[in-house]
Amino acid sequence: MKACLLSVFLISGIVVFGQRKMPAFSFHHNSIEFADANRSFNDENQFSDTLHDERLVIGLTKILNDNPELHIMLIGHIAANEETGLGMRRAAYLKSRLEEKGIDAARLEVSSKESSEPIIASDIILKLESQVEKEAALQRNRRVEIEVVNSAERQ
Repeated sequence: MKACLLSVFLISGIVVFGQRKMPAFSFHHNSIEFADANRSFNDENQFSDTLHDERLVIGLTKILNDNPELHIMLIGHIAANEETGLGMRRAAYLKSRLEEKGIDAARLEVSSKESSEPIIASDIILKLESQVEKEAALQRNRRVEIEVVNSAERQ
């Protein structure tokens, strides 16, 4: 499946639709519970706020409601120290949340790349000095990314 290239792009786990950016959804270790781990930074690269995953669900729902032709792929990922299958369960969980908000299941696909595409590689994580740094790095790998897929190819 090819990503829809009209005005929608997937850039490093972020769906860009016009001027809107959608960060990946974050999850707790070995869980399908949202972690609210996305951080917002100001122009001086200083922490300013936490982007709550529940707000991201609402934002994604609005984007999908405003653009009924869009179909998306929810791609689950895990950190290297998590159980296989969890990436798919995370993607399925997010799909169910969108369905609860009224999004047609036919517009939503799920897949998993498990730990095959980490944001931060395991060899880099192992070199980090503190457990806090390692956990923060692993957190980046526990996610569901959104990819817009071309609806014409689905038929």
